[in-house]
Amino acid sequence: MNSVSKLNLSSARPLGQRRPLGVVGGMGSLATAKFLESLARKHRAEKDQNHIPFVALSLPDICDRSQAISEGSDAPLRQILERARWLEQAGCGAIAIPCNTAHFWVGEIKQALSIDLIDVTEITAKKILDMRNDDIRDLRSILLGTSATMLHSLYPQTDEECFGEDFVRFSKGLQREAIQIIADVKSGKVVKARAKLGQLIHQIRSFAPDVIILGCSELSAISGDLADDSDIIDPISLLAEGCIEWWRKENELVTQTLAGGE
Repeated sequence: MNSVSKLNLSSARPLGQRRPLGVVGGMGSLATAKFLESLARKHRAEKDQNHIPFVALSLPDICDRSQAISEGSDAPLRQILERARWLEQAGCGAIAIPCNTAHFWVGEIKQALSIDLIDVTEITAKKILDMRNDDIRDLRSILLGTSATMLHSLYPQTDEECFGEDFVRFSKGLQREAIQIIADVKSGKVVKARAKLGQLIHQIRSFAPDVIILGCSELSAISGDLADDSDIIDPISLLAEGCIEWWRKENELVTQTLAGGE
């Protein structure tokens, strides 16, 4: 019996008429915590009662997503779906997954659920399109993330050759450095990882990209003030904004339904 099926679903109930957000967490734990912090900060509720209700299921024993993708395994997908379905049955109205690499299976996850998946890849692509006035043909972007996220282009990427021969040589170590920073965050070496990320961003900026995409939630978790810079795209921050937008629509729908019943 897996860790999800052991949970007592009978005690889980929707919170009144408004369905809470469901969060499939644990990929990793710090990244999940930072996403929830971003959700609270960005919503800017005036009192406790006005914050977005959520049910976060953070069971971190999900298989390594990047490794599974490289091996052609869908083991993480099965585990993610177990958690998402539990949240769905618990009365959640939408699901958020603060893990970029997990969105490799975004189509399968959406198909398996009867509620919305708030898709971080879709939200991020739209943000970039908006920045470029719906034209990304000349976009100069550099993506940082896990090997799977970088290899399978979950976000808009440009040919590295547009940055010149020096960048082509530099890019050989870029992915290794990004993966090491992610590993440092997961192992608790946050101060070291933050310093490394700052140095890496500084080096990348010497090639004058239009945007640098933080394509891993661990990078988002340690980005700090970097995420406020105009050339930085932080998908996990955008995911929080997408969840807030969903909640506003959910509130409007419930309000209209209640008004119609009076």
